[in-house]
Amino acid sequence: MYGIVTVKQPAKIGDYTVSNLRHMNSFGFNFGEFSNDLESTADGIFRRAVPPLCPECGVLMNRNGYNTYSKKYLGSIKMGRYLCPCCGKPLEEDRSFWEALKNSFFGVMNVFYQQLRFYNVAYQGISDVMKLVFPRGKTTIYNEFMESVEKTYIPPVEDVLIVHYDEQHLKIGGTQKFRLTLLDDATGRPIADELYDNKDSETIKAFLGEYLNPDSCIFIVTDLAPGYPGIFDELFGDNVVHQLCLLHLNKLIAGDFPRNATIRQELMKYRLLNIFYNRDAEIKMLEEMAAEEKRLIEQNDQKNYEAWLKEKIADFRIFLHDQELSRRRKEKNLEQRPYQEALEIFTALMAEIESFEESVQKRLKMIEKNWKGLTAFYFVEGAPATNNLVENYYGTSLKMHHKKQFRTENGLKNQIKLSSMKRAGILGKCKDTILSAFSRFIPFLSPG
Repeated sequence: MYGIVTVKQPAKIGDYTVSNLRHMNSFGFNFGEFSNDLESTADGIFRRAVPPLCPECGVLMNRNGYNTYSKKYLGSIKMGRYLCPCCGKPLEEDRSFWEALKNSFFGVMNVFYQQLRFYNVAYQGISDVMKLVFPRGKTTIYNEFMESVEKTYIPPVEDVLIVHYDEQHLKIGGTQKFRLTLLDDATGRPIADELYDNKDSETIKAFLGEYLNPDSCIFIVTDLAPGYPGIFDELFGDNVVHQLCLLHLNKLIAGDFPRNATIRQELMKYRLLNIFYNRDAEIKMLEEMAAEEKRLIEQNDQKNYEAWLKEKIADFRIFLHDQELSRRRKEKNLEQRPYQEALEIFTALMAEIESFEESVQKRLKMIEKNWKGLTAFYFVEGAPATNNLVENYYGTSLKMHHKKQFRTENGLKNQIKLSSMKRAGILGKCKDTILSAFSRFIPFLSPG
């Protein structure tokens, strides 16, 4: 077994970079985990206490000096050499422990780079930070980061029952790319997250077929793009239950009405939003305002009406904000209606459809046509009604203002993979800290 190599150096006041940890009063290093019978001479040569036998002729070898191996900012090591007095075969002491030390240290560095890149720190910024720790150029950091992410293995998601599917449109160096993503509802982890040159039906079918079993029953949530039902029917047949995202429906409903809407229009909008989510409080307030609006319009005083409308819309916005804050304080989401209530409200709206504006009629007919897909979640226990999970994943993995910053496809792919590593609990996992990894090199630091 090895002994302990102890280094004592005078402290250097005012310099606290890691490269000067050699100035600590004392520090020990144990070679026991690497090899047997290794010793360090007074000249710092690492060799065996008893020279080895020649691997060719079995004669005890003679010591024959040393070879020096260095790593900038980390230190250097002298490895003993041997020479057979009989056959002249040369041999060098095994330096695998030195390579293991370096690999351990740079493994910690790679985790450090990954964490910083996950939070979108530029390579130059990482390099500037590293000047205070362990100097590294931005090109070196880039190359090591890219290699470390590409080599990282992410365990696949097992037992997938409910999935979310969505697409993101990206540009890399001015070239249009499409990000297709499958997310597991149970774990929130990506099943697949790939870049393609287009997103036609054949591409989507190939993507889904590669990562989902067409013979297994699956519940899949998507937005309201019209092409999905045909793709899913062709690929999965009767094994798929397709849920259309209610959040996307509500966005479409909101987009049907002008930004500067009247109270009557706001009331109509919230009556549509009320189908699947409880908007009774908003409707009650708007109905009271709508009655007053009708009287003002009949007075034919446009200036007075516009001032009133501006004030009432502002009051309504404050009311909505207060409602949202109240839900947040109670840690509650907007109340979702039971299926029977949703059906009754929708049926009542359809009974009045001829009295509504054309845009409202079109939206109600669209809801009627897609009723089965919009309400599928009611009939599968624990199933989601929205695609919020994948939307939130997109928001955290590649924020809108970062979507155009990537010049290469590999850079974008690795940024996406970092998010998968985060969801899988791999990102940031490291046995050592930078300090402990560096401390192992203290015996090999050059003095001064």
